[in-house]
Amino acid sequence: MKDIKFARTMWANIQLAKLCPNNDINRLGDVVSTNDFVAQVDTMMSIIQILNESYERKAHFEDDSHEVDIITREELENLNEEELTLLVNKAFEVFGIDGETTVETVPEKTKKEVSPSS
Repeated sequence: MKDIKFARTMWANIQLAKLCPNNDINRLGDVVSTNDFVAQVDTMMSIIQILNESYERKAHFEDDSHEVDIITREELENLNEEELTLLVNKAFEVFGIDGETTVETVPEKTKKEVSPSS
């Protein structure tokens, strides 16, 4: 898996708010806490893509020689649950609510301790 980086910019805030009821970005954690697995995974993938695109846009804005490389939906769909969970938790760390929300999609019994690289 390639190194995925995230940034929280105003562009990202607007896109993330669109995922939430009443565009309330403070409810982002609630949106991924649903029991609807399909909706949960879809939202997790959207969060990863938005925060990754935000990083890439900002990096290109700051240095126009930066080659934009945004993670695709297909790349995300080919991850296993543990890899997706690590990425979304890394994205939430950047978002700034890591202490409030940890997304669990892998049962505790089978989960291995893996720390994502920055």
